[in-house]
Amino acid sequence: MNPRPPALWQRIWPLALILGLALIGWLTGLTGLGAGAQGNSATPTPTKTPTPLAAGLRAPGFAFALAPLPTFTPLPTSTATPTPTTVPTPVTPAAELPLWAEAAARAEGLDPAGSYIVVDQNNQQMAVIVGGRLLRLLHVTTGDPRYGWETPAWSGVVGPYWGTFQGRGGVMADDGWWLFSGPGGNFLIHSLPYTLGPDGRKQYRGADELGAMPASNGCIRLAPDDAAWFTALDPEGMPIIILPYTGLRGAQG
Repeated sequence: MNPRPPALWQRIWPLALILGLALIGWLTGLTGLGAGAQGNSATPTPTKTPTPLAAGLRAPGFAFALAPLPTFTPLPTSTATPTPTTVPTPVTPAAELPLWAEAAARAEGLDPAGSYIVVDQNNQQMAVIVGGRLLRLLHVTTGDPRYGWETPAWSGVVGPYWGTFQGRGGVMADDGWWLFSGPGGNFLIHSLPYTLGPDGRKQYRGADELGAMPASNGCIRLAPDDAAWFTALDPEGMPIIILPYTGLRGAQG
């Protein structure tokens, strides 16, 4: 007698059991992965956010910044040309041509009725003559012969404008007008020398010597206001005569 074959459910239930267990394990793995992802999002690893660049090149995996170049403000040059906006007005009305200035002009072959400058070193004065009349008589300080810094007697024309420049010992001077070069260096007409104080203000030197005694390093010094007035006159090319220093105050030439 042949045995009765097993029913269908008896044949497939082991396979269904295996598939069920596999499904449960797979779902359990997905749940674990989800929990791990949530844990990572709760405590993310900090990342550095790049600062936006003003200018740069971008490529995959790197960033290269081009640093902006510094800007420079040009410094005033020593060959600057003044541009006066007004004609300088003399402090006193124009006077007749002084006899000593006229004599100096004639001795140098200049027309006394023209325009020129005469520096009297003995009396520490500078006469500015325009059209044969005295425009202004300015107090000056010329080279100190006690230290070998004489201002030599000379005649020529006022040279180019130097503006502000640095002299011996680091001092500064404004409104420089070049005259000529000599063994000791350049000779100019300029304002009193100065240094800058802690507050940035100019501290002038030698104001008491103007019109009183030769005390410069060879240049012809003027008071700051007189130097500014002289610059406004725009004297480049104007004839100038520097009379010799003899040490006899009151003597002309």
